[in-house]
Amino acid sequence: MSTANHVLTIQTKNQPVVLERLLQVTRYRGFEVAGMEMKPMADFSGLLVTLSIVSDKPISLLTNQLNKLYDIEYLDCVESQQTQAEAGSMRA
Repeated sequence: MSTANHVLTIQTKNQPVVLERLLQVTRYRGFEVAGMEMKPMADFSGLLVTLSIVSDKPISLLTNQLNKLYDIEYLDCVESQQTQAEAGSMRA
């Protein structure tokens, strides 16, 4: 099974522990965070988080759990066609 890269765009409520919850669920489900960007929304009512995820597991195992979190207001997932092997060869 090939490793897939996914980019999750997540809009959250502005809570102090929201990033910890996102990362905890990601780790518990066995997904690796390859990159993360976080910035406040324009009106400071929440955060816009972009997670780059790498795994050979179905991404639905993660997105279903993230959607259950109280602080998540919006979640979108885009799959990258690049496999981990291709990513490794690009870094060299």
